[in-house]
Amino acid sequence: MYLRKRNNKWQCLIHYKGTRIAKTFIKKHQAERWAYSTKSQLDNNIFEDTTSLSGIKLKDLLKMYYEKNKSKSRRPKQFYYEVNLLCREKISKCSLLKLNSKDIADFRDNKLNEGKSASTVKKYLGLISRAYNIGKQEYALPIKSNPVSLIAKPKEPAGRDRVLSDLELNKLLHQAKSSSLYYMKGIIILAIETLCRRAELLNLKLEDINHTDKTAIIKVTKNNTPRTIGLSPKAIKEIQNLPKTFNGKLFNIGSVGGFEKAFRRCLSKAEIRDFHFHDLRHTGATKLAKQGWSVLELSAQGGWKTTSMLKRYVNLDGKHLGKRFVMSHYDSSCS
Repeated sequence: MYLRKRNNKWQCLIHYKGTRIAKTFIKKHQAERWAYSTKSQLDNNIFEDTTSLSGIKLKDLLKMYYEKNKSKSRRPKQFYYEVNLLCREKISKCSLLKLNSKDIADFRDNKLNEGKSASTVKKYLGLISRAYNIGKQEYALPIKSNPVSLIAKPKEPAGRDRVLSDLELNKLLHQAKSSSLYYMKGIIILAIETLCRRAELLNLKLEDINHTDKTAIIKVTKNNTPRTIGLSPKAIKEIQNLPKTFNGKLFNIGSVGGFEKAFRRCLSKAEIRDFHFHDLRHTGATKLAKQGWSVLELSAQGGWKTTSMLKRYVNLDGKHLGKRFVMSHYDSSCS
């Protein structure tokens, strides 16, 4: 091990059992500190040479992650779009050797200042974090730590509590009848009756429906756990009224974007504000809770893993809770 000064910088070189390691520093004491630390790690057989990371940029790591997982993605186009979006960011040009938690934190703050939502920024950070983990675990890159794990994640706002009133629902269904998409009315009703997510409904096939047991198997889910749900008489009637499709799916759509535009047109004509298709899930869960469904029943039907998530979807107002007290008092008086 020896130090030498070249071009106003200090270079430390270590030769150890046939291995040559070199690093350059501005200050001599920095070089000495690194030398003693590295020598100690070599003696204890715990040294990892990270110099190879200087030639790997974050965008290279993201592309490696994409190639490794593109065949497993349920939404490959969206996956490709998200990776390429991050690869165009300034941070993606940083080498893995120099990229640290401060760079990640600055990226987080810049995205939030640009107006990106907390959930969107968390998706970006999650993608970078998973790429780091794959790089370390499956590509054996000498990554010492995942910088994303060292920073605070953006805090998301409270969950939405928007549900349709009976009047709003009737107006929406009326407009859905004249939608350019023949199945718009049916998919709205099924979203409320089944508590299914949009993607779950769009992947549902006729072969997944059991008319005898009045159930449906949801094979493709957000949390990768298939589930069997119950079908109400209203849901079964809508399914029976749908025309058969060439691929067996209940709903054939050209694109999710086109579907969203058609749904927003229905909302606009019905004069309904601040409402998303996913809010139909809120509406359905709240409706079933008012009918007396238990927490376990709602969780099984909607596919929620925790009661905290379920609470974000069931929105019981004070008026309903007041009625429950009145009903309880009536029942106790009669007994």
